[in-house]
Amino acid sequence: MTCQAHSPAHRVALLELYTSEGCSSCPPADRWLAGLQAQGFHTDRVVPLALHVDYWNYLGWEDPFAQPAFTQRQYRYGRQLKLSTVYTPQLILGGRNFVTWHRGGLGKELVPINKETARATLRARLEPDTTGKLRISAHAQLDGAGSDNAAGLYVAIYERKITRDIGAGENSGKRLRHDYVARVLLGPAHPNDDLLMGIEGMIDVGKDWKPADLGLVAFVQSLVSGEVLQALDLPTCK
Repeated sequence: MTCQAHSPAHRVALLELYTSEGCSSCPPADRWLAGLQAQGFHTDRVVPLALHVDYWNYLGWEDPFAQPAFTQRQYRYGRQLKLSTVYTPQLILGGRNFVTWHRGGLGKELVPINKETARATLRARLEPDTTGKLRISAHAQLDGAGSDNAAGLYVAIYERKITRDIGAGENSGKRLRHDYVARVLLGPAHPNDDLLMGIEGMIDVGKDWKPADLGLVAFVQSLVSGEVLQALDLPTCK
């Protein structure tokens, strides 16, 4: 079955959680991200994505979801936002550091973002293949009057409802729950002369992935400031 989605006229925020199974202070943030919809924060307002970093693997537990590319992305935010350090758990909302997540600050931060007219339009398709692959397609159109033309389109494949028993490291003996875990991150695709950009292809589904819990996130981001212009979530059709 082919799933498809189109972004709304208003700006939707991308919420990135930088986390690790080897970080003892990360499980509360993982649980908070997993509970967003139950708190009333649906993906027409905010699109969550958990990116696991690899710099805590030396503590005795290797996080299977960690990728060097996710670590590099977090460090790039550190440079763009002129942060003194990066850390876990760290939340980035719309391309800006978000430190009040644990104090109930998300609703307040989303109001001005969601009131903005989107500066990019997104559409995406996701189709499971009979060979065990995912056929993906995402396209974006920049608003030439109000968008940063030095922008890029990204696509992430995520998995939900992951439960893991941790056998070593700082979280040894704990059962952790993960949600919106990035399995693949593609991009950036750059705009052509008509301010259009796209990403299409086939994604190999890992043997340990649960196909029913996969989904796609597409977002357009300024490559200069890091600001996310628009985001779109597309779960696998049930």
